[in-house]
This record gives sequence, C-alpha cells and structure tokens, in this order.
Amino acid sequence: MKTLTWTVLLPAALLVACATTSSPPTLITSENAAKLHNRQWELKSITLDGRQIVMDVQANMTLAFGADGKVTGYAAVNRFNGTCSFSPNGRLSWPGPGFITTRKAGPPELMEKERAYLEALPKTDRAILVGPALRLQSEDESTLLTFLEAGKS
Repeated sequence: MKTLTWTVLLPAALLVACATTSSPPTLITSENAAKLHNRQWELKSITLDGRQIVMDVQANMTLAFGADGKVTGYAAVNRFNGTCSFSPNGRLSWPGPGFITTRKAGPPELMEKERAYLEALPKTDRAILVGPALRLQSEDESTLLTFLEAGKS
C-alpha cells in the first residue's frame, strides 16, 4: 500500500511543485549544460517504453553530471558511471559502450528497478529543467525520468 500511495502522490506533488515555479522550462543544450553541474539529482519517477515503473521507497537512484561530460550515480544497488553530451540544439546523447557499474547483488526487486533505470537512461535524448525538477525524456516521450535536485523536496 505504501508503494502504491507513493506512486500516485509523488508524481502529483512533482507536478504541483513544477507548476508553482516561476521559471519557465529550460531545454539543456551544450551552451547551458553547466546548469546541471555540481548538483545531485534523485530519481522520483520512471516510465520505460510507455510502461510506468513502480518506484520502491528503498531504491535510492541518483544522477550527477560533470563538466567533463561524465555522469555518475547510484542505481538502487550499484554505483555507475558513463558519459553524455549535449548538442547546441538540445540533443542529449550517451556515447560509449554503456555504463560501468559495480557488481553488487541485492534484493530482486531492487535489482529490477536498477535494470530499468540503467536501460531507460540511454533511451533519453533531451533534458529539460523545470524549477528544481529535471526531466530526461525520449523524443516520443515513451521513456521519461523525472528527478528532483537533492535537498529540494
């Protein structure tokens, strides 16, 4: 019941928070990508290929962007790192062979969330800042990850 309640209430709270912000949405490009640097992002909701993934309150999933194009984070059980880049027109790409992760095992339900997260990230091709929220999404919006800046609940 707790998971279901959070699944319903959290996206609604994010929408209210985003709607009450005074800043308009900002598409992240190569020129303004520094807006993402030195900030820790916590995953709050995920849709993968049109399927809403039920979040687990124990699944701590984060993302951080470095000025050098490196990304790091925590994916429920394991830490990961990889690279990304932004084009001048706002196209997000995830070059390279994929993410490098630690190899810890965890509870099956957390490992499932981790797999979904690491599968969804490279399917996104644009990043949009809306107040304290960051949306990574695919062009057709079938894959969508919504983050909040850590400490900005």
